[in-house]
Amino acid sequence: ERLEGVVVIAATNRPDIIDPALLRPGRFDRLVYVPPPDEKARLEIFKVHTRRMPLAEDVDLAELAKRTEGYTGADIEVLVREAGLIALRENINTDKVHMRHFEEALKKVRPSLTPDIIKFYESWNERARKVSKQQLTVTGFYV
Repeated sequence: ERLEGVVVIAATNRPDIIDPALLRPGRFDRLVYVPPPDEKARLEIFKVHTRRMPLAEDVDLAELAKRTEGYTGADIEVLVREAGLIALRENINTDKVHMRHFEEALKKVRPSLTPDIIKFYESWNERARKVSKQQLTVTGFYV
């Protein structure tokens, strides 16, 4: 039976060790580099992960987005969870998470992407574009 409309998507944080056979035409035809979220995207990620969290008025998500360059969506999720836990450890009966809790969380939760790692992905992306014999729309990898 013929499969039509089937799309296979794969993600890796090690594009440099993908078997070249997987990149031949008819297999994985398109490489898409997904860069780390920019400030605007990080703000939206903060909004998603704090949606059900009671935030104090002093919490500035835009400021947190500015300060989290290099953080992935998963890093931000961990940061938000850590801020909530810090608030609860401070006072189990707390009804709000304050900016000071996020400040403490920022000291504990570091970005998983370093400038060197980002440079590696961008460099690999450029090499893949040059080496490819087919027309690829390369804009990022999922990291």
